Amino acid sequence: MENSPARKPFALANWKMAMTIPESLAFVRQFRAAVGELAQEVDIVLCPPYTALHAVAQALVDSPIALGAQDLCAAPGLAHTGEISAPLLADVGCKWAMLNHWEVRRRTGETDADVNRKMLAAFQAGLRPVLLIGEAAAEWGRAEETLTARLPHLFAGCQAEQAARMAIVYEPEWAIGAQEPAPPDYVAAGCACIRRWIGQEYGDSVADRLRIIYGGSVAPEYTLGLLASSAVDGAGASRQGRDPLAFAEIVRLIAAAKGLA
Repeated sequence: MENSPARKPFALANWKMAMTIPESLAFVRQFRAAVGELAQEVDIVLCPPYTALHAVAQALVDSPIALGAQDLCAAPGLAHTGEISAPLLADVGCKWAMLNHWEVRRRTGETDADVNRKMLAAFQAGLRPVLLIGEAAAEWGRAEETLTARLPHLFAGCQAEQAARMAIVYEPEWAIGAQEPAPPDYVAAGCACIRRWIGQEYGDSVADRLRIIYGGSVAPEYTLGLLASSAVDGAGASRQGRDPLAFAEIVRLIAAAKGLA
């Protein structure tokens, strides 16, 4: 199951609350030139701040690189000042939406049930969720116990075909902003645990198709080690994801690790 050729490698850049519109457009120009034909070999998703979504969408019109959102609001109705819904994100050109980032959970008190509502709202709007999940800082070393307890709540009401079209980022809270990422063996075990649960819940064919990547202090010098296991389908970067040359190198290394470059 872990060696499935059906899984195209996946790379995610989360720009967080950074990158003006001119900076975003400059990134796209430099990144596209640097990544070249590898954009056909690796699924690449850029997640700018909301202010730059439309500009980046226009810059990616003729590119295989996809646009993603950093979050969404699943509250019903329209009267939610300062929020952005899944239909609005689809309207601006997003294909993907990140959900369940640790920073959002810390800041808003978001629960697994809240994230599940966002996931279902994303599917309804035609977006593909990028679900971030991992153990909290206080749960270091208990990844399997934590993941298997949370996954059923996050996936409640999610159909098999929907699950197969998602991507999952395994990102332990304690790895965010650290000097180094989690150890490769630890990452591989976490990703394999998630895939086992998906297989048990939805069947091996779904587990074969769903991409599971690692996030948390990803940089070029660590990428090959993190992707040495076939359980890990790619990587997500924030700080390095805002540097067009560094992120292009991460994409190249993802492709190399999977025998595509």
